[in-house]
Amino acid sequence: MPGPPPIPGPPDLAAADDDLIDEFLEIEDPSELPHMESGPSVSIRPGTRCTAVVVALGRQHAILSFGAKIEGQVPLDEFRGPDGDLMVQPGQEVEVMVERLGAPGEFASLSHRRVRESRAWEVIQEAHALGTSVTGTVRGRVKGGLQVDLGVVAFMPASHIDVRPVPDLNRWIGAEVEVGVLECDRRRGNVVVSRAQLLRAERERQMAEVLKVLEVGKPASGVVKNLTSFGAFVDLGGIDGLIKLADLSYGRVEHASKIVKPGDEVTAMVLRIDRDRHRVGLSLRAMRPDPWIGIEERYSPGQIVRGRVSSVKDYGAFVEIEPGLEGLIHSSEVDWSRRPRHPSKVFEADAETDAVVISVRPSERRIGLSLKRLQPDPWIEHAASLQPGTVLRGTVRRIETYGLFVEIVPGIDGLVHVSDLSWDSRSAHPREFARKGDEISTVVLRADSENRRLSLGVKQLQPDSWDQFASENAVGDIVPGVVRRLVRFGAFVELAPGIEGLCHASRLPKDRSSVQPGKRFHFEIIEMSVRNRRVGLRCCTDDTRVRRRLRATL
Repeated sequence: MPGPPPIPGPPDLAAADDDLIDEFLEIEDPSELPHMESGPSVSIRPGTRCTAVVVALGRQHAILSFGAKIEGQVPLDEFRGPDGDLMVQPGQEVEVMVERLGAPGEFASLSHRRVRESRAWEVIQEAHALGTSVTGTVRGRVKGGLQVDLGVVAFMPASHIDVRPVPDLNRWIGAEVEVGVLECDRRRGNVVVSRAQLLRAERERQMAEVLKVLEVGKPASGVVKNLTSFGAFVDLGGIDGLIKLADLSYGRVEHASKIVKPGDEVTAMVLRIDRDRHRVGLSLRAMRPDPWIGIEERYSPGQIVRGRVSSVKDYGAFVEIEPGLEGLIHSSEVDWSRRPRHPSKVFEADAETDAVVISVRPSERRIGLSLKRLQPDPWIEHAASLQPGTVLRGTVRRIETYGLFVEIVPGIDGLVHVSDLSWDSRSAHPREFARKGDEISTVVLRADSENRRLSLGVKQLQPDSWDQFASENAVGDIVPGVVRRLVRFGAFVELAPGIEGLCHASRLPKDRSSVQPGKRFHFEIIEMSVRNRRVGLRCCTDDTRVRRRLRATL
């Protein structure tokens, strides 16, 4: 016989989740069951948001009572936190949205995630409309920026992460950020957010607050933020002020790091304020007395001072003789030589040195210093030994094509012109007479102390071979000579060391094949000028005539 008809009861839980039956059977005391409201379903339809109570937790779903005659189920994944742990327990109230009402004996399909998303959209839309901020968590990196979880996934472009470029986006993953909403389209599920927008707005607010209290001519305190090649930026508490290099010190400043370091607390004078462009100009040196005031009372020409070499240039060295007060030792004031050494070979930065004040110009804020004037002027000290005709010994310091530069004493160089090296009319390169570093004897030809020029000679140490030749020979004499070189118009003949004569082509033998360089002949002197150092010759080929003339000469 068929059994009695089934008694109406709760839905077949095993149909959705078999393990729930086992879980319910473990509860022997009915008072331990979660409280569930019962009664007819009133105004509950798909899309309704309502409060539900967790009845039980299965392997994949949570069973909830939501005020209807049937229970509903929600996937457990919707109750898991970022770390994967369940965030609900039996008996806990949660808010859900009805997605689908099941038929009798089935579970209704509920969603906790859609409630969170709906609430998140409401918050996002409100923030977009009012210009307020929302807080979310960076979940990962995508092309062009980051994904931010606001309850719904939002996109934050890389350019909107910070006010400055962010080199490494990965370090932001997992961070909690406060952002503003740039775009919001719920229908398309599109949200674009910006953190940089909030930072800029906050910066503008801080700038406005700081600009209210800043006044030109009044001091302002801040912290050195960063250094550049043109100065130092100071954070005044929301706005940056710039101290240019020239405003860091009264002295010469090569780089801001010589005066301040990042993190230093400084107080500087406000020079200018551009409220439209949010720029503030500061001066550190304006907080100190101007060292150029009363400088003529402290320094005068001829005074010896001691200071620190602050910088070395091609044209000289700057020496700080008191804080913020510098003088220049020009390269021409390094030593007495007409070709002074490069300043870098004499001075080192931060080294101390003595100098002589040679000029003070307060209107130009310049002090001229000299190193060489610590020593006597060699042109004055050795003036007596620079008289023409004085024989001096010196060292060859430089060799040029036009002569030798010889250092007589430190600070006095003389030039031996190539024409004053030898009486030989055939000019040779100066390197054939001496090498750099050689000590040679010279004679003073001319000394110009005013222009510091000294002309020296070497050949003048020996008798002039032309004077001796002219005293021993005359026009008409026959003298022996050696052909040295042939030219189109004749032959040059060496008559004595340093003496050359020219035998014109018309006065050479008709058979010129015998006239070759190195050949020795007799020549008649037909013209001689000691002043112009010239001798005209005629080649003598008649041996009888030559012997007769030689006997007549003897």
